[in-house]
Amino acid sequence: MKHHSALPKRNHASSKRIRASHPTIKNSNYSWIKKSISLIVLCFTIFTVINSQKIIRVGAFNYYPAIFQDRNGDVKGFYVDALKEIGERENLEFVFVYGSWDEGLERIKTGEVDLLTSVAITEERLNYMDYTATPLLTVWSEVYVNKKSEINGILDLEGKTIAVMKSDFNGKYLKQLTEKLAITCVFIETTDFEEVFKLISGNKVNAGVVNNTFGAPKSAEYELLSSGIIFNPFDIYFTVKKGANQELLTILNKYLHDWKHDRNSVYNTARQKWSQGHVGAIEVFPEWLESTIYLVLLVVLTLFTFIGLLRYKIRAATKKIKYSELIFKTFMENTPAYVYIKDEHLNHLYRNRMVDKVNGVGPNDKVSSAKTVFEPHIAELVERMDKEILSSKKKQCDLQYFCKLNGKNTWLHDYKFYLNLPNGKPAIAGLSFDITKLKNTESELIKAKERAEESDHLKSAFLANMSHEIRTPMNGILGFANLLKNPDLSGEQQQKYIEIINKSGIRMLNIINDIIDISKIESGLMKVDIRDVNINEQIEFIDSFFKAEAEAKGLSFSYKSPLPAEKAIIKTDGEKVYAILTNLVKNAIKYTADGSIELGYKFVEKDKSLQFHIKDTGIGIPKNRQKAIFDRFIQLTFLIKRPTREQV
Repeated sequence: MKHHSALPKRNHASSKRIRASHPTIKNSNYSWIKKSISLIVLCFTIFTVINSQKIIRVGAFNYYPAIFQDRNGDVKGFYVDALKEIGERENLEFVFVYGSWDEGLERIKTGEVDLLTSVAITEERLNYMDYTATPLLTVWSEVYVNKKSEINGILDLEGKTIAVMKSDFNGKYLKQLTEKLAITCVFIETTDFEEVFKLISGNKVNAGVVNNTFGAPKSAEYELLSSGIIFNPFDIYFTVKKGANQELLTILNKYLHDWKHDRNSVYNTARQKWSQGHVGAIEVFPEWLESTIYLVLLVVLTLFTFIGLLRYKIRAATKKIKYSELIFKTFMENTPAYVYIKDEHLNHLYRNRMVDKVNGVGPNDKVSSAKTVFEPHIAELVERMDKEILSSKKKQCDLQYFCKLNGKNTWLHDYKFYLNLPNGKPAIAGLSFDITKLKNTESELIKAKERAEESDHLKSAFLANMSHEIRTPMNGILGFANLLKNPDLSGEQQQKYIEIINKSGIRMLNIINDIIDISKIESGLMKVDIRDVNINEQIEFIDSFFKAEAEAKGLSFSYKSPLPAEKAIIKTDGEKVYAILTNLVKNAIKYTADGSIELGYKFVEKDKSLQFHIKDTGIGIPKNRQKAIFDRFIQLTFLIKRPTREQV
């Protein structure tokens, strides 16, 4: 019994020990779970920090279409699209801090923003900003005016008020330029380019200066025009605070470099979308001007480089001659000009690859001269000049001439100079540049200048005639208005004077309408509205309108409309036809003292057209001057006898 009773006791004690160990196991498991959770949270936190987007604060201002704030307060533009692309690829978040341009400069100084756009390089800004290596854009400054302005050149700014954006490079440069030229004008500073255009449009200032990227799309919106005063081309960049955000600067440099060489990059497509998609293409340098500038720079650079290399070769030490020859040959073979050296017999001692392309002999043939390159008469001209250089030992000369190279019509500009070879013998060195495009452009410019001078002359004649035309009815209005002040006038006299004033007013209104029509035609605003027009009805209406006026002068007025009504319907601008016929009938009545006037048309079977005519027994137009009626601003004043005041 004791033995049996002892067993439960041992079991009981054992049971107690087992139960006592349970809390230890639970605490151990709980501690392990807690550590695991902490480790997971720590890893998640580290992962979140590593992968979280870095916020870049960008100083934004109104520089449409690159960057601007829309009516909803959202910052948009092709800079914004480009930065968004960088942000998605580099895990960056660009936040735009909007304000004025001057505020943006202050904010990057104080570190309130990390990045600034469209910054030109100045010595002052280099002290507190670092620039990207690749520019965003090349822009230039341009002075804008309203349509009625008479500012056509920089000297016209004398005494004028000009709006500029505060702290802007364009305005600063114009101030310096006017000071150098001793031009006195008043500058008013604004917060942004938009305010500049508002002041010009509201006639608060005479002119304003902005850069072309903003001016080209916005000028049409404000109905402004470029004054033609264009100056100061410069590059604009992304910038960061001096010594800060260098990693961001490296990222921007990489993307700008890649985008500039990719026509379909997000930067270039965004520029097209914001610039061309809404307001048309941005006007840049004319192609001929850009080509001319590059050509002139290339000519000057090549000429001076060649002279420098040639002198260096002559004076260089013997041990470096092979190296100098290698540099000389490499340069000359890649120069886009015909480069050659001739001996005293006018044969080529050296010719580059460009000469070989047009030469009549192979590149390895030693005998080569102007005769193997040009036509006989051109070769004779070239060699005659070469002989003059050799005989007179002229230091240099140049010649332009027309010739054929490989069967193509070409203009060449030769730069040649006398040369003493190391062996003491005389020689000629020369460069020939293809200036065909330049000559064609020059010819077009001359023609354009002649057309502009002719147009200016015609407009001056027109204005002289119009001043006389306006003065006559104006004198009638003012003169008879003064007569009406006489209290002793009878009622009949008053009515007569009022009728004269009324007729003078109608005449002046017609003159003004004519001026407006001419202005519309000159500016290309005259629109043509083509629709079905019954020409018989037009003729009959003109007849009924002018018949009483003609008969009042004792003239017989008639018309001819040979086509039946159903065939008299044509497609044309009825208002324009009416205006032309009305003006011709007016002239006929005005300059016909007695006799008759006939208005009509006939059908020309040959080309299925209508030929209109207005016949009168008036003063007429000499046959050799009849075509002049189709010219602008022409009036045969030497044939026209003006009506007297009583006839007005």
